[in-house]
Amino acid sequence: MASPVPPPREAVAVSPFFGREPELALVSDALDRAPAAGLVAVVVSGEPGIGKSSLLGEVRRRLGPEVPAAESDDVARRIPYAAVATALRSVPRSAEVTAALAALRAAPDGSWFDRSCELVARVLEDRTALVLDDLEQVDDDSLAMLGVVLRRVSAAPLVLVTAIRPVHDNPAADELLDRLERHAEVVRLDLAPLSGGEVKRIVETVLGTAVHDELAREVHQRADGNPFFAVEIARSLRELDLVAVDGGEARLAVRPDAIRLTRREAVLRRVAPLDRDTRAVARAVSIFRRVRLDQIGLLARVSSLPEETVVAAFDELLRLHVVRNDERGYRFAHALVGEALYQEIGPAQRRHLHSLISTRLLDDRDRGLPVDLLELAWHLAESAAPGDLRAVRVMAEAATSARTSAPETAAALCGRALELLPVAAPERAELLALQCRALAHASRPAAAIPPGLAALADLPRGPLRSRAAVVVLSSLFLVGRMAEALRLADLEVEAGDTTPALQATRAVLLVFTGRYGEALAEATRIEAMEFSSSAEAVVVFDRLAVLASMLFRHDKTVDYANRALAAAQGQPALELQALAVAASTGALAGLVHDATWRLRRAEQLAGFAFRGELELTRVALDWLGGRWDASLDRLGRATAELESRQELMMLHGLRAVELEIRTWRGELDVAARLAALEPPTSPNMARLHAFAMSAYLAARGDVEGARTTLVEAVDATGSTSYSCVLLGRLVELDLEHGRVEEARQTMKRLRVLAADRVAPWTRTAVRRAEGLVAGDASLLREAVVEAETGGLVFEKARAQLALGQVDSGAVAELLEAYGTFQRLGAHGLRRQAGSRLRELGAKVPRARAKARGLLTEAEENVARLVQQGMRNRDIAAALHYSPRTVEVYLSRVYAKLHVSSRLELARVLDGRA
Repeated sequence: MASPVPPPREAVAVSPFFGREPELALVSDALDRAPAAGLVAVVVSGEPGIGKSSLLGEVRRRLGPEVPAAESDDVARRIPYAAVATALRSVPRSAEVTAALAALRAAPDGSWFDRSCELVARVLEDRTALVLDDLEQVDDDSLAMLGVVLRRVSAAPLVLVTAIRPVHDNPAADELLDRLERHAEVVRLDLAPLSGGEVKRIVETVLGTAVHDELAREVHQRADGNPFFAVEIARSLRELDLVAVDGGEARLAVRPDAIRLTRREAVLRRVAPLDRDTRAVARAVSIFRRVRLDQIGLLARVSSLPEETVVAAFDELLRLHVVRNDERGYRFAHALVGEALYQEIGPAQRRHLHSLISTRLLDDRDRGLPVDLLELAWHLAESAAPGDLRAVRVMAEAATSARTSAPETAAALCGRALELLPVAAPERAELLALQCRALAHASRPAAAIPPGLAALADLPRGPLRSRAAVVVLSSLFLVGRMAEALRLADLEVEAGDTTPALQATRAVLLVFTGRYGEALAEATRIEAMEFSSSAEAVVVFDRLAVLASMLFRHDKTVDYANRALAAAQGQPALELQALAVAASTGALAGLVHDATWRLRRAEQLAGFAFRGELELTRVALDWLGGRWDASLDRLGRATAELESRQELMMLHGLRAVELEIRTWRGELDVAARLAALEPPTSPNMARLHAFAMSAYLAARGDVEGARTTLVEAVDATGSTSYSCVLLGRLVELDLEHGRVEEARQTMKRLRVLAADRVAPWTRTAVRRAEGLVAGDASLLREAVVEAETGGLVFEKARAQLALGQVDSGAVAELLEAYGTFQRLGAHGLRRQAGSRLRELGAKVPRARAKARGLLTEAEENVARLVQQGMRNRDIAAALHYSPRTVEVYLSRVYAKLHVSSRLELARVLDGRA
């Protein structure tokens, strides 16, 4: 005879942990690899309720309380640095933890962000793991800080274990993961639905008895293998008396088609058995999303109940595990419950309840009580009516306080405040200017332009307008809208803006639009002007450094860069600006050593701003310094990041570098895709692109096309960026194809142009070209020395190859060049060096596919799956990598095995077998 299923002695608070042993094993493997590999990131994804939080909780439980952990929700997402602070508070207090928390609470100053990053990094250096749940809900400012901190601890034996929903609205979370892939191994785990047997174990745990297969199948089908919904459906079936125990097993008491129970209904049934008052309190908690005990009175007002009733109801919610406590207050045991209740309330009532909360907080503020400004701003954002000027002022105040330390939050608050203002409101212009500056500080120039232009339409003359104008001009410059920027600068000058920062920005725009004489005259005049602040001096000297670099006056470039750094007067934010701009400018000019020390120093300060400049610097230095694998590793993610922010100037620089590397490596199919893209329009990037494009066309056999590209890239004066290296490449191209007289004529012009040039790249290119034209070994040896002194690894090897072609005694140089070309993967040049060595009777090092043991295990795994005909995305799924990680490993395999296609790779591996 069947009997009802008795309730369990204790409510099941969360989904039981079943069926994730393989995923746990992968996390364990990552922990084992970290001491040798450095930072490893394990990214767990899957739909809500699939078990991400359970998996992360189990990882944290096994690793112990010393591992920092944080969960986030949509309330925490509105609090700057909430996730970082939560993770710090989750571990036992130590001197390092206390110092880091104190830094986060301190009032931001010029060194606040860098100091906070350093202290958080110290905490993580000695930990085995960092666990971050709900990454899509982590506040943007924590994400920005973590991007810096994790870069600093990338060599530490640390595993980041994080969970993220596959569909979300937080691009900053995806950006953090993209940035991690540049300096860490990233393992991706996509949680699949549980099997029928695993769901059966969950149902048995919920019901406290053995379960018949038919009941288990019904729950599995309705839950789609989702463990959270399996728990809720099993609990609902028991509470509705739809299951009974018969023969020692729980079975369905009705036909399956008589059950009306969806996943959402099962979630809402979590609170359905509650009495009316307790359910009302649960709905009020969904408005707060997180409640502190000192807010019980406010919770009573929102739920329209006496305070003593709310206290009893709240305790009942705790007893039933509907809510639980964490270090920042009480929240729902599972976010899905809170989301379902919040949606159940309805938009008008939600707005009314947010209004009650904000009114109480405003009253407390008026009485001088401490109120969290950002919490108040959020409730106002959810409840204020159009025209509510007090709400606008509070949100503007919160945005101003967060602009430098939490720029994404600041920009969002400005956006909401603007929605409340009438179109003609006088406050709009200042809010738009604030939003523009916040977005620019967050390295989002394309997004900063529209509010900046709108602000300039209404702002009166004065310092605020000048600052906004410079930010808009800089943003237009970064996205490649040069002509538009110059027109705007001219209008500002005509209207009476003569500030040095705006004048210097205009001078750079003159160079980028081909008005070199005017730019030089402006530079001389601006240099003698007085500056109103350190910040203005940094902007001016940064701009002048860029201008000098464009005209290839690199002694002045370095001088201006040093003056910008000195003007910062030790203020970290200004130092970062001076260093980042100078590093990217110097790297693209081939000033390897100067750019390298500036980059290293900037990386110790890196925060939200100048991410594009720093990434371009890294890529360019790896290219010029002979670290081509590292350069290509960075390129993919950096390109995606710059594309998303529409920073076209730096994006075009990255593409030119990749085209150059792919061409010399013989990866012409990849190079062809790059060559087919729209060419850049800014003068310096157009010339760098022409430099790379000419090599590609020559490699394809289109010598005339290569020659035309080089000739057209150099203007009549030849005084602008890359003119000398372009002419040097033209000389070598003509010599290679028998145009000796044309080469001599170009060489004459090159000597004149290069007479006062000091950059090692220029001097190397000129000496190599001149030595080849004259057949002069001494000039070629000078080229080798220039390149070595300048840190130009590939240029040195090319000079050594040229020397070996002229001087039969240069065997040692040829051997060194051969080794460099082999390491870089420039196999066409390697073969040239090998042929010349054989002509001279020297022994040529063997260049064969490396033995199996010289591929790493990860590279070997990827290579074998390519051999089997699998596509990159299928390989990524099989190995739990991202597609980009597969591309990185495949590029390394190509370089090590001296192949340039999947077919060649398969043949090499077949040959091994």
